[in-house]
Formats: sequence, structure tokens, C-alpha cells
Amino acid sequence: MNAMRRIQNSIPLVAAISLVGVFAASAPGQAQDSGDAQLATVKQYCSGCHNDKAKIGGVSFEGVTAQTIAKDPELFEKAVRKLRGRVMPPPGAKQPDGKAVDSLVAWLEDSLDKLPNQAHITDQVVLHRLNREEYQNAVHDLLRVDVNGADLLPPDDTAQGFDNIASALQVSPSFVEQYVHAAHNVATLALGKRDTRPQGWTFKAPPGNQLTHVPGLPLGTRGGILAKVDLPADGEYHINIADMATHIWGNGMEYENPLVVTLDNKIVYQTVIGGEEDSKLYDQVQSGALDRVNARLKNIKLQATAGPHKIAVTFRRQSFAESDDQLQQFAPGGGQDRSYRVESFQLLGPFDVSGLSSTPSRDLIFTCNPEKDKTKTPEACAKEIFSRLAKRAYRRPVTNDDLAEIMEYYADGAKQGGFESGIREGITGILASPFFLYRGERVPAGMKAGDKYAITDLELASKLSFFLWNSIPDDELLDAAAKNRLSDPAVLQKQVQRMLADPRSKTLASNFVFQWLDMKRLDDVVPDREVFPYASGRLDPRPDFRTELTLFADSIFREDHNVVDLLRAGHTYLNERLALQYGITDVKGDHFRRVELKDSTRWGLLGKGAILMAAAYPNRTSPVLRGKFILNSIEGVPPANPPPNVPTLDDKDIGTTKALTVRQLMAKHRASPACSSCHAVMDPLGFALENFDATGVWRDKDRFANTPIDSAGELPDGTKINGPDDLRNALLRRPGQFVQTFVDGLLTYAMGRTREYYDMPTIRKIVRDTAAKEYKFSAIVLAVVNSDQFRMRRVPQPQAQPVLSASTK
Repeated sequence: MNAMRRIQNSIPLVAAISLVGVFAASAPGQAQDSGDAQLATVKQYCSGCHNDKAKIGGVSFEGVTAQTIAKDPELFEKAVRKLRGRVMPPPGAKQPDGKAVDSLVAWLEDSLDKLPNQAHITDQVVLHRLNREEYQNAVHDLLRVDVNGADLLPPDDTAQGFDNIASALQVSPSFVEQYVHAAHNVATLALGKRDTRPQGWTFKAPPGNQLTHVPGLPLGTRGGILAKVDLPADGEYHINIADMATHIWGNGMEYENPLVVTLDNKIVYQTVIGGEEDSKLYDQVQSGALDRVNARLKNIKLQATAGPHKIAVTFRRQSFAESDDQLQQFAPGGGQDRSYRVESFQLLGPFDVSGLSSTPSRDLIFTCNPEKDKTKTPEACAKEIFSRLAKRAYRRPVTNDDLAEIMEYYADGAKQGGFESGIREGITGILASPFFLYRGERVPAGMKAGDKYAITDLELASKLSFFLWNSIPDDELLDAAAKNRLSDPAVLQKQVQRMLADPRSKTLASNFVFQWLDMKRLDDVVPDREVFPYASGRLDPRPDFRTELTLFADSIFREDHNVVDLLRAGHTYLNERLALQYGITDVKGDHFRRVELKDSTRWGLLGKGAILMAAAYPNRTSPVLRGKFILNSIEGVPPANPPPNVPTLDDKDIGTTKALTVRQLMAKHRASPACSSCHAVMDPLGFALENFDATGVWRDKDRFANTPIDSAGELPDGTKINGPDDLRNALLRRPGQFVQTFVDGLLTYAMGRTREYYDMPTIRKIVRDTAAKEYKFSAIVLAVVNSDQFRMRRVPQPQAQPVLSASTK
């Protein structure tokens, strides 16, 4: 308890001192070129709405000159973004030709890029707290312990769609308490506990049928659940499987389903559910039959050691025939009326604890043990263990003061339970230390306010590892930084390439891509069972959609493709369930594999179920949401917020006396003057994807209105499109626009702060510089790592001291 109080007292003090940020403004410069032709374009096509009298959107370009740009660069960065996305002038207004727009954009960007400005080099002093994802990854890499950050820690706030933005990761007393408890739980899980009490784990099956082999289970099995669990001690454990006989009349009981329970792929229990004997029970025992069948699934005992194990409940594979049911199953590929399904199982224990066996975590921690090496005292071993662990946890060499503090935790624990208890308390102290939970950067001594400086090699190593791995640096990266070699360009490039090749870089696909594309909304779109019975409940495709998107993005990154291939690549990753969802019938089994797509409408991001479903409603498509997604995530042009009190679509017209298509409903909605200007931009983009229903299934006809799907539209620049292929080709005519949007998101994620208008010159420079390298992913990553935003800082301006009034003195 003394250790706990010490931790709780230290965290808020350090956080409160260091979370104070100060900002400095830069003096604007001046553009050099007069830009008469470009200014004439502004006057002809923009000043009609944006003049001193009308001032639409609060903006006036009346009397604009080249010098005006230097006075308000933020305004002109917004203008450039709108022009690049071809959303201004608005549809229906007089439009300049494409060359005039390109010339105006190039002149504005050149003028903005030449402005002398250091605001992009931050002078904000703020500690960067680990978010939940970073915490669980760091714990795994440090201690080989797998935890779920969502189970241990409170939700993280987001900014600009990302959950690793330092200014959004606030700290409160409740946060501190949860981090302390999380540290204690992780330390106990890593070392195990001889006097642990019995506890329980519940494992549930994912959606879908269980007719095929589950990867990781023994060959010759079908379906079931494969659970990975860290057991706290050696002892006896009990398994209770969810009931499989659930019908009082014994429906389906005539079919045998041989069930097995395995521990690390070795059978520890087997039985048969269903078959002739069970059918007789329903005839002879009647009301007690159901309980007697399910009793075989309860209180299954097994002996297991401490540490990570794979426990599975599955079935022996048997041949199966096409169903004889009169009604066709909604499930793609048929139903499961002859084969049972494991819904869930519960693991309880340990009972009769017999000790603590060797585990990966204990082996990693106890590199020194006084019981095995009599030449070393417990204190000497503890210092050796803590020095090694704290170096990685704190991302720097450990000082004597660091070690002394950790040894105080050790002493508290050792008094209560000996050497192992002391080590457990010491690890708790490390995990709850501000040096582990926060990333900070020090201002060098002897510098004046406003001076620029490079972050240290150790700070660079930490920033690099959380960018590419979402976790702490490994020993190789730390050693290079400790020797001040990481800032060497050749060494840095080699380390970046090594880190991108490491499996841990998959977090760029599973974490960065999902936040950049706002896939969090996928959690909220639960398919309506009444409208989409083939994609709801057990058949919910969202877990498969997430896997597909992760594997697809990772393939683009890991194979170092041109990032534009995210839009046009003709491959994806499918299992049988997802393939049937896409109308592909030659993919079998639950495991995902690379598939070359014959249907071009599925190419790239716009053909992925995750994208299509996240930009829809649970019961229907939404051209508005899909159009908004394309504008925001593909084109990088966030649409304007809708005006207040905008009427919604009249859902009463769906499925009643007169069923209307979504296009017809949108036409009624768009008739409102308050809605038409924005919808004229977004709707054509969304309608191009209208052949995909809300769950990503292709359709040629609206089944409510019984009319063919109309996916035709016209973009603001006059380009006519009809369907996904036309839309993708229209977007690919300006690949640099998509690359800029990608770099914008990647730089924001790498910086760990919000992207501001003064970062745009750097983003444009990265796009220009990497064009010669075909926009290869590794080239973009290196450009981000070498940017001023990533590696340079400014000394903060001194804070103004508050003046005390006479009444407060």
C-alpha cells in the first residue's frame, strides 16, 4: 500500500507541472510574384459571392492582392483546399476551366510556401501520455504480457480523428487511479501469484457459421472457439461450455456432433452431442433429456501450468450434406441446421494451486535469481532486473535516482512476501511511473526563447517507435540513440527501413489507417436484422471487414507500393464468408488469403465492405455519408457543416404505399435551398457507389422500389460518372490530391498534435519530393521522419506573469 500511495502522489505532480504549453506567433512574410492572371481569376469567379457586401461564409476577396496572402495565410490555405477539391466555385455557379484553377492553386501554394514562418516548429511544452493502444503494446513488448487496454484504462479522447494527439490526452484523478491499478494487474499477470484466488474468463464465438476449420486448431476439426489466455498459476481449471441442446422437443438431436476440448492442441476431453442415444433420451426420459445432454458440457476438469496457453472447444470434422429444410437459409453458403455451434465457454480456476512454472514473462524478468545464483544477493538481482526493464520502459538509460526509487518499491514488497513480491512491486512502480506513462522532450540549456533545436537521439527513438510500432523502442533502436548515432541520416534511414519490415509495423494498417479513414463509425453501424438478415446477428460481416481492410492496407505498406494503390489495387484478402458477401464462390474456409479481384468495382478502398458500411446507416445507404467520406478522406476537403434544423429524409416513404429509391428521397431533401449547394458536391460521389447496399453487397435493383439502381452523376467540374469505376478513374486523374490527403493524415499521426494551416507547406513539399520516387510508402515515411515537425522544436516564449490587483494582494 505504501508503494501505491507513492505512485498516486507522483503522477499528478509531474503531469501538472509539465502539461503547461506556451505558443509563439510568427510574423507573416510577403509573396514575391504579382500573379495578375491568377488575381483576375479570383475577381471573375470568386468575388461575386466573396465581396465586402455579400461576404458569403464571412469571407471577402474584394481588392485582394499578392500582399493580402501574407496577411492572412490561414484564410488562403482554406481557399486552396477548396479549390484543390474542386468544390469552389460551387456547382451551378460559373466555373473557370481546369487550367485556370490549376494555375491559381499553384500560384497560391507557391506564395504560401515562400512565407517566412516558423510556427510549424512547435514551441508547445506538453507531456504525451500513452493511450490505451500504446499502453497494451508497450506492456507486451516489455513483459510479454497480453492485455486489453480497453479493459484496464478509460477511453481516450480524440482530435482530428486520432487518439494519439498529446493535447487531447488529458489526465484526471480517476485516470491516475486506473493507471495504478492497471500497473498492479499487469505486474501480477507477468509474474503470476502462488496464492491467487480462482477467477473466471468467458470466451465468445465470432459471427458466422462453424462449418470449416479454424486457423490455429488441429487439422481435422471444424468450427469452435480458440482462446488464448495467460493463466496465473499451476493448478486445476474447469471449463463450462454453453448449452447445445436448447429445444425441449430435441430438434436436431438425431445428428452426431463429436466435440473435443484441447489444451495447446492436445485433447483433454471429448464427447458426442446428438445421435441415436441422445434421441432415445428425449423419447424415454423426456423432460430431463435436455439437462442430461448439456451436463456433458459442464465442469470439465483439466490440469494446466501458469503462463500463456491456447484452449479450444471444437468439433471433429465430418462430412455434411446440403440441408433438406424447406426454407432457404439466409446465411451465405447455407445454414448450420445439421452441425452444432459453440456459442461460448467459461474457464474457471485455478483450484488446488501447485506452484508457478516457467513462463515467457517470468523467463524474461528473472534473468537473475538469488535462489539459483548464490553469489548474488536478492538486492543485487533486483537492481539488475530493474535496470534492464526500466531502460526499455523509460526509453533511456536509467539513472541512480531512477533505480533508487524503484528499489523503494522493492523494499516495500520484499518485507511482505520476499524476493518475488519485491520484484512485483518494483515492476508496478515502473509501469505506474510518469517516465513510462508519458513521453517528454527537454529544452536544452543555454538557449534563448524562439531558438530552434533538434530533439535528442533518445527522444527521436521514442517518437519513431511510437509512430511506426505504436510501442516502445527495442534494444537496437535504443542503443543507436544512446550512442548518438540515430540522428545520422544513413543510420536513421536504415532503422526506419528495419522498423517498417518488422511485424510490429502492422499497427500502421490496423491503427493509423482506421483512424485516418474514420472507421470508428463501423462500431456504431449495427445492420438492421429486418432489412439485412444475411448480414446481421451471427452473420454480421464487420469483424471480417476489419480484417480485410487491415490486411489490404498492410500489403500496400509492407510491399512498399505507391500509396495511390490504396485506391486502385486489384487485390484484397478474403475468407469464405466475406467472399460470398462479395459474390465470389471459389474461396473456401475461414482463413484469409490474398485474392486477385476480377470485378473492378471492388478494387481499392472504395470497394471494401468496411468503407461502404461505415458510410451508411443500419437500414439503408447514404449517398451523403459516402460523398462526405470521399471528400474528407480521399480528397482532403471536409465539407461545410450543415445549417441548423435541416430536415431529415422521410423514411415513411420506404416500404409503404409508395416506395421511393434513396435518390428520389434525396431529390425531395435537396430541393431545400439550404441543402442544395453542399449536396450538389457530395451526392454525385455517393450515388456512384449506390449499387453497393448498406452492408457492401452489390445489387442491380432497389428491392423496396423494385427499380434499377441509378448510379449516374456529374462532378462539380462537369465530369460525368456512372458507377464505382468511373468514380475511381475520376479521382485517379489527380493522384497528387489523394497523396496529399494521405500525407496530411500520416504527418498528423506521426506528430502527435493537430495539423494546422502552417503545416501545409511541409505537406506539399513531401508530396513534391516523393513524386520522383513514385509516392512509395517508405519514401513518404522517411520524408515525414525528416520533417521539421517531427525532429525540430523551438524554445518556448516566457509566460507572462499575472498581475495582482490591490484587492488580491
